[in-house]
Amino acid sequence: ILDATGRVLTPDSAYADVMLPDGSRVNIVAPPLTRIGPCITIRKFPARSYTLDDLVRLGMLDSRMGQFLKACVIGRLNILICGGTGTGKTTFLNALCGMIPKAERVVAIEEIPELRISHANSVCLQTKPQTPGSPPIHARELVANSLRMRPDRIIVGECRRAEAFDMLQAMNTGHQGSMTSLHANSPRDGLHRLETLCLLAGSDLPLLAVRKQMVSALDLIVQIRRFKAGSRRVVSVMEVTGIEGDTVTLQDIFQFKISAGSLQPDAGEFICTGLVPTFLDRLREQGVQIPASFFS
Repeated sequence: ILDATGRVLTPDSAYADVMLPDGSRVNIVAPPLTRIGPCITIRKFPARSYTLDDLVRLGMLDSRMGQFLKACVIGRLNILICGGTGTGKTTFLNALCGMIPKAERVVAIEEIPELRISHANSVCLQTKPQTPGSPPIHARELVANSLRMRPDRIIVGECRRAEAFDMLQAMNTGHQGSMTSLHANSPRDGLHRLETLCLLAGSDLPLLAVRKQMVSALDLIVQIRRFKAGSRRVVSVMEVTGIEGDTVTLQDIFQFKISAGSLQPDAGEFICTGLVPTFLDRLREQGVQIPASFFS
């Protein structure tokens, strides 16, 4: 595996992250970091990408939620996808990217290429680790460079560090319809983690200013959860409505309600809360019509 990728393991650098030709991710850890022999972890991906309709059929969300999210992507809303490890954030983000109109230019940025964007007018950028002869190139530098590539939308596979701040700036400077994901167990936790990542950028902005930037940039938060049985569900679709004092206000548009007393931990139903999003007029400006009765 290492010979095919040009990487080496030494006692001073006893771990490696590599990618196989089929797109599988491989992590290798060897002594002295392990006690007995090397440990090899291979993460394989499906042969084809899931579409939003596929995820509806698999029960990750229902058809009405799918129609709503498709309208939000076409209507150029900024979307944040939250979830724990292995919940399907990248799969879901990839499905939403499949809804982007073909006339728009997309720039995708990832540390490890997992997205399979079939968009004809797209460019996929990848970070570069440090080598003996060259410095590393981080996601934050790629986000800054992507602004010079005339993108209509910027997709960051996952915000892990200070690039979150630059992503918010891009959303606030005319790149509507941009999307990203991050690790969080709830929409509110997602906002708190986004605050932390923005503070890592060293901009010296007060926390209230960072929150105002978040409210101005984000329109929708999609929360995904993986249940004990292995099923994955979109458990919440929330709109970012504004800020009151120093608290970001949210409202639930869709929820997954778990059935009380059921023997199956993932049994439940997708419900619409009846709350009408405040951005329907913005969708109409983009030619997307959703009547208020859709949410009743």
